[in-house]
Amino acid sequence: MSNASEAICAAYRVLGLEPDSDYASVKSAFRNKVKAVHPDHVEPTADTLSRLQILLKAHEILKVCAPRQQDLVLTPDEARVGGLRTVDLDGRSAMIRVPPLSKTGATIVPIGEPVWRVRILVRDPMADCAADEGPAERAAREEKARKLAEADARRQADESAGLLSAFYERFVKASPAARFARWVRKNAA
Repeated sequence: MSNASEAICAAYRVLGLEPDSDYASVKSAFRNKVKAVHPDHVEPTADTLSRLQILLKAHEILKVCAPRQQDLVLTPDEARVGGLRTVDLDGRSAMIRVPPLSKTGATIVPIGEPVWRVRILVRDPMADCAADEGPAERAAREEKARKLAEADARRQADESAGLLSAFYERFVKASPAARFARWVRKNAA
């Protein structure tokens, strides 16, 4: 093992995490452990300051090296086809290659971003209405439901317009003989 990988493993051990844990869990573990030794919470002693320094160094190492994770929600059709996608990684756009026939839970490393991991979530917004849906999934489901409702309203409007135009043609619109008689009366006067 190289010195860099030994330092990374030691930093994970200091925070009590498994190697290759993502940055969100590193951040959470650091915050929980630093409360026990921070001078704002306990009386500063040589031991607590030493432990605080070790925690800060571990966090500094993992801040750079710990993988970050981003979720990408795909529809079943998108997962079946695969292709190139762009994802937002803390304000930066990155490209990923989604392999065809991707399954939920697959992890992809974005092109040129070795620290990031993109987890694939295959969800059908209309079928997966589980309680654990995220805001993006909920928004996609609501958008699809809104589009279906608009299409249904448009279809009903077209049907009623067809009935209305049939009624107009049959009962309201004057026959050619009636129009001719109206023209004669108008011009005769």
